[in-house]
Amino acid sequence: MVSLSDRAAKQLLRTSANLDLNYHMPCKQLCNAEKELIDACKGLPLALKLSGALLRCKKRDELRPLEDWEAALAALQRGRNATDTEGRLKGILHTTFKILQPAQQHMFLDVATILQGQQKRLAMAVWVAWHGKDSGLLFEDLERRNLLSTNSNGELQMHDVLVALGRSLLRDDCSYIP
Repeated sequence: MVSLSDRAAKQLLRTSANLDLNYHMPCKQLCNAEKELIDACKGLPLALKLSGALLRCKKRDELRPLEDWEAALAALQRGRNATDTEGRLKGILHTTFKILQPAQQHMFLDVATILQGQQKRLAMAVWVAWHGKDSGLLFEDLERRNLLSTNSNGELQMHDVLVALGRSLLRDDCSYIP
């Protein structure tokens, strides 16, 4: 796996959290929490994107409280082995997944299991029928959280690691199956 430099990792984390790279952290504890989070991600782009998305605020350069940064760090460290990259990603994905609305959880698992590469417009038609008219907003939130995306051809995409982790959620806990 490709590991980013410290500066690139900081930039990706801050971009995902909707913070400017030159934003000055208001206190030493937040500065330390950011550094610990970057270190815990070990320069892995996906871990940095998911961590940043957990900390994202609606307004640019709005900062979440220290407790949220510590919770994101704890999510990274959750798992069978905190030094294991897959365990760290599983921890943060599990935390991210748990805070999603049930309809979003189903949308995520749909893409992880059967809809990757399918047209977004077709998936949206199904999701609107199942989950209601706000499915478009729910989908946009999943994109903001870096959990899935749409390519230039309108096809649903998900990072391979997220596909594997989504499928493992289904294997490990069948309660997600509707």
